[in-house]
Amino acid sequence: QPNYVYHLCAVPNDEYWLKQWDMRLIDMPAAWDLTKGSANVTVAVIDSGVANHPDLSNRLVAGYDFIDNDNDPSNDLIGHGTHVAGTIGAQGGNSIGIAGVCWNGVKIMPVRVFGTEGSTTDIIMQGEDWAFKNGARVFNMSYGGYGDDPVRHQALQVIANAGVILCAAAGNDAVDIPHYPSAYPEVIAVSSVGPYDAPAFYTNYGKIDIAAPGGDSSLGSDALVWSTLVEVDDSGKQTMTYGGMQGTSMACPHVAGAAALLLSYGVPAEEVKNRLLSSARRPKSGSMDPLYYGAGILDVQAALANATLKIAQPKKGSTVGTDPEFKITKQGVNVDTIKIYIDYADFDEDGVPDSGEEPVIELVRDKPRVTITDTSISFRWSDFFEGKMTSGQHNIYVIGTAIAGGADVSDWAVFNVAKTKVPKGIHMFSFPYALTNRSQETPSLILPEAQFGVSAVSRATLIRWIAAPRSATDSTPIGYEIYTPNSSADRVWINPFYSIGGTSLPIGGGYAVYQNPLDPLQPLQKTFTFPAGTGFWLILPVDAWVDDSWADSSRGPLEGLAGFDGSKGFDIRLYAGWNMIGNPYTHAVPWRACLFTYKGQTKSLLDAEAAGWVRSAIYGYGGATVGYQRVSDRDMLEPYKGYWILAQVGGVSSSDSLVLTILP
Repeated sequence: QPNYVYHLCAVPNDEYWLKQWDMRLIDMPAAWDLTKGSANVTVAVIDSGVANHPDLSNRLVAGYDFIDNDNDPSNDLIGHGTHVAGTIGAQGGNSIGIAGVCWNGVKIMPVRVFGTEGSTTDIIMQGEDWAFKNGARVFNMSYGGYGDDPVRHQALQVIANAGVILCAAAGNDAVDIPHYPSAYPEVIAVSSVGPYDAPAFYTNYGKIDIAAPGGDSSLGSDALVWSTLVEVDDSGKQTMTYGGMQGTSMACPHVAGAAALLLSYGVPAEEVKNRLLSSARRPKSGSMDPLYYGAGILDVQAALANATLKIAQPKKGSTVGTDPEFKITKQGVNVDTIKIYIDYADFDEDGVPDSGEEPVIELVRDKPRVTITDTSISFRWSDFFEGKMTSGQHNIYVIGTAIAGGADVSDWAVFNVAKTKVPKGIHMFSFPYALTNRSQETPSLILPEAQFGVSAVSRATLIRWIAAPRSATDSTPIGYEIYTPNSSADRVWINPFYSIGGTSLPIGGGYAVYQNPLDPLQPLQKTFTFPAGTGFWLILPVDAWVDDSWADSSRGPLEGLAGFDGSKGFDIRLYAGWNMIGNPYTHAVPWRACLFTYKGQTKSLLDAEAAGWVRSAIYGYGGATVGYQRVSDRDMLEPYKGYWILAQVGGVSSSDSLVLTILP
């Protein structure tokens, strides 16, 4: 029985904690286990001012009042800014009131740009500029309108480019209309949800980055966001209290506070927005409509814990070439700690290198051939190793240390290497052995008929040229036909079995028959294969790879089969007229070295041409832009390629067959 270790999540003792459904919705108790904030981070609350509330004691730093033009922004006449500030940074664990997202440490810079009658672009821009110049690292902008001001946008671009995190409310009119500043790409646009994850009835939608709790009065007063408040009487006297409000103005400070926690935790400013969005969660019920949710609902614990290393290339289970490109995406990881293991021992098959294994690449910053960006590192096999990567199955493991918190993060993958890539498009092709589609999620081998059967035409289509009837009694007309490996007609297509080493091999068509050596009474096992030496039109909608990683050696390349006599070569029957043939081997062979046998006589290519049996010039296909290409007698038959050859003699009966022998 496993003996697991458990721990309690941080829960504040604040008086109104049970009213704070919003903090539980964004997983703040688990987030507070990681960090409660740092005094080195300041959030500018650009709003209606922030009162000197006891739950904000020791959290406020110097600000400015652009309404009264003095340095006392505590004159909050409507309570909006004080409520926002409490959500961001009300002191947690002090037995009074509420706990803010930043339970401890983070400072709040009050910048008053709203009175009781709204504000203007000029005043707001002055406040934003002041906050920027006085060291705020996060802006909470719980305001906006529907006018796009290019001058203001340019000013915010300068601020964002300096590393300030800009968070803005999306608006409360339940419309899909650009709302500024939240619609600017440099700004995190925040929509509002209620306590059950559903979008609030008032929230704007459309250009949304992330959703956060903003309250929903349609569900009752308990569904409002509870925070610090100030009440002002007619004489101007302030009374500090607590209360509920709703709006995207209330949702926005949850995101601004989360950004401040990420900065407190050591996450670089340039990664904060991506962390918040990539860790956002789906609603627990209902559909995930990005028009309302953007990337999802804020999850602060997930954002804090979201340092990642991911192997982007090769993808798990994919097939790649012999000089593969490796790409590892990173987020919140110290690049100097990254270590890469390739083809390591993993006897327990847990993906992790066994004890004693050494990385093949480390200290990547010192490697000139490694390309390092803010989000990835990449290199090719040939950048570090001589020769090609061998065909077969390989593994890769990468590990590094998170910048924030110091935890190790890792990823691993198993992938396959094959020799030849076949790009999507139309090809004259020949099958010496199997193909696998690199989009497969698992590394299991796929027999060709499973990959390219007519039932899977969305993947690929095979079309053959029937040069002669299937038999003396077959009236099938000469012409094109879609090739169906499991069709009974195709199984007996023209040529008999050719047996080598006890293994029946189809030439020109048919299937291979295997007997179970452990049980002679078991029926024959029929494994349908493509006819070696036959050319096809292959139509691929996606890239594919030639795969020579065969678990069963009896199904390997032709020249690798036990009992294969290379001196006798491989026979392909030709018929008078045009024939589509293919190289049956996995290597190039000289066309001039091929032999032709007709009515008991064997001749070389040029002699067979002189005898009127065959034309020495054959034709391959170079793709739509190149078209047909002439192959002369001095050229090579390339592996995996199909060719047109013109036979001038040859019939269906064995006594009249023209046999092409391709020597290995």
